[in-house]
Amino acid sequence: PPRSTLFPYTTLFRSVAVNDSVWDAWKQEHGRVYNGDDEETLRRQVFDENTVEAARLQELNPMATFGPTRFSDWTKAEFKQHLTNYVPQQNSSIPAMDLSQLPKIVASAKDWTGTATTPVKDQGQCGSCWAESAVEQIESDLMLSGAQQVVLGVQELVDCTSRGAGSRRGGCSGGNTGPAYNVVMSLGGLERESSYPYTARDGTCKFDKSKAAVTLDSYQSVGRNSESSMKQYIGSTGPLSICVDANSWQTYRGGVLSSCGQSVDHCVQLVGYDGDAWKVRNSWGASWGESGHIRIAIGQNLCAISSEPTKVTGARVVGPSPTPGPSPTPSPGPAPTPSGQCHAISPVATDEWCIANCAAGNCPASLCVCDGVVVV
Repeated sequence: PPRSTLFPYTTLFRSVAVNDSVWDAWKQEHGRVYNGDDEETLRRQVFDENTVEAARLQELNPMATFGPTRFSDWTKAEFKQHLTNYVPQQNSSIPAMDLSQLPKIVASAKDWTGTATTPVKDQGQCGSCWAESAVEQIESDLMLSGAQQVVLGVQELVDCTSRGAGSRRGGCSGGNTGPAYNVVMSLGGLERESSYPYTARDGTCKFDKSKAAVTLDSYQSVGRNSESSMKQYIGSTGPLSICVDANSWQTYRGGVLSSCGQSVDHCVQLVGYDGDAWKVRNSWGASWGESGHIRIAIGQNLCAISSEPTKVTGARVVGPSPTPGPSPTPSPGPAPTPSGQCHAISPVATDEWCIANCAAGNCPASLCVCDGVVVV
């Protein structure tokens, strides 16, 4: 639609007053109730300024749409503090993936949404984008290994350092995906969201290794500073965690960005492409952008999109530890005795668990299978 439809109250890039009905409708839509006239006056001024900024960005990005969003009464400082907070990784020497085996030609479009992604997350007013991005990538690489979808606990990374329970990371103040992966490896796993729920606040680490659902071996850089290599990977293999410049995303509503900065401040996940546009999964809720996503033109390293692409290796479900069970109930016939190797056939068990329990006569067919089972 033309800009006159999107911005009937802005014509020039200067301070202008938004029509009262537009302001009132926006407040009602987003449930805004302010603490007195002074705060409402301030927020109205911020809204006006962001409206002008949206009009400027619309001029720079004719294939995208900018306008009011649920962040339109946030100052730039608030936006940066609560929604970005990327911190550059010190001494970041990340092993690079060998790309030589990737296909040189990939399909014209690829979208891993739903196939290798969990639902869009919402980091709330906490600068945990780095943790969201790392967890999203672990979830994706786990799904690509053949495991079922598991929603993991971002809050564990917000709270915990490698020292584990009782530590305090202060992750709402920012971080990076590399240290996030390192914490998972040091602790021995990530709990599920259901056992370590997200609070969008800094807290004390409550990690319990007995509740860990997933762990990993390492992580790699994938096609750094090369959009073409990243496209080869996305087109053939899976999503990538990335870190970008999101300064211009506050008023994004849809479409394809064709202008963007190079000052990295936010971590997200690259989940696909269609023609000449990337599809990026954000962590500001499904109501932002295009169902929680943003599209960015390919080929100019817009938003510094190729600065830090990573994936994890060895993502796997952590199985339950063998626990003593009740004595077997006598049955008319003897139980099968495994004479060969036993293997787990469910992600909730491990080979070791099956070997130990099947040897004891407790060998659930839904969890384990043994080579050469002989009935005696």
